Amino acid sequence: MEITTYLLIATGAFYFISVLYLFAGLFRLNHKKNDKIHFCSVIVAVHNEESNLEKCLNSLVNQNYPADSFEVIIADDRSVDSTPQIINRYCQKYPNFKSVSVRPDEHAIPKKTALLKALDNARGEIILSTDGDCEQPQGWIRQMNACFTDEVGMVIGHVGYFKPQNLWQGIDALDYLTHRALGAAFIGVKSVYTCTAANMAYRKVIFDQNRDGFKKLKIRPAEDNYFLHCTKNSGYKIAVATDSESIIQTRGAISFSHFMNQRFRWAAYGGNITTLGVKLFFIPALLFYLSIWIALLSAFFSPAILPVLLWVIAGKMFSDFLLIARYTFLYKIQYMIRYFLPLSLIHPILALVVALKGNLFSFTWKNRRYTKEHEIRHSISL
Repeated sequence: MEITTYLLIATGAFYFISVLYLFAGLFRLNHKKNDKIHFCSVIVAVHNEESNLEKCLNSLVNQNYPADSFEVIIADDRSVDSTPQIINRYCQKYPNFKSVSVRPDEHAIPKKTALLKALDNARGEIILSTDGDCEQPQGWIRQMNACFTDEVGMVIGHVGYFKPQNLWQGIDALDYLTHRALGAAFIGVKSVYTCTAANMAYRKVIFDQNRDGFKKLKIRPAEDNYFLHCTKNSGYKIAVATDSESIIQTRGAISFSHFMNQRFRWAAYGGNITTLGVKLFFIPALLFYLSIWIALLSAFFSPAILPVLLWVIAGKMFSDFLLIARYTFLYKIQYMIRYFLPLSLIHPILALVVALKGNLFSFTWKNRRYTKEHEIRHSISL
């Protein structure tokens, strides 16, 4: 039992210090604003989004950014519902809307081939990325653009789920928020972990310089994380947009299966660009979660380990709470804290399952079956 106790204390202490370090990073996200109006290309890659796309496109129509200073490029990735008809209708109605598409018989990598077509047609100095199931506030383009001072090459913004209506939705939304919080915190400590293509912007020169590499990408890594690392390596700074008008909203999981497969996809999309700093955080963290479960099992035979286990879990919850509370304060969404306790109870096992499944086995996402590297076959709808 001593080995279990030492492992629990050592991994717990490392986790506690690491999270506090990232917590401090959330206080270092201040950045300058600029007044320059860049020409922006908003890219929306979609696949079977007939139920969401009109709300997304209406949000983009209603932006308070000069209409002659931005274009919207909708990239259709082999949709088989009424998505193409919706796209055509908006492109005919609005002069700054246009589209590209991936043919059904075309050899393609899900989403990335559609994005490549859109990026090759983009005229903007700044590329803004969002998804077809998102809704953007009127000031979104303006606020993201304002973050691009001369030294900034990329801006990441917050994406939140619509306000939860029940406990399960709250757990889903807060779990998603922790990914966004960690992404911002790593930037605060001058590293990179993750961002989301649902709300990010980058200079087109970043794409131009890395086009060949992007073209060769398979399933891993995701395009958002790829450009995040390209920006870091280019010498540009990465900014985090914290204005309330920069927040994009989207919908949470529609089922438990949807929830789990979405997490498997996130876990699988790191690829070989994962930084040493990220590995030094997450590998010990997963070992810590594993040690919690070993200690719980050991407690049946040696109850003396329980006080140590309780103190370690309390330390974990305290550090996690500080990180999440600070992030919710940044965006004035403190109501999300109410879901902290239930998420904390399931997270140690959820994190282990997601990390193992996402990296070692196949999973389903948006009617497609994936290994961590390839789309292997079409699957049934979630």
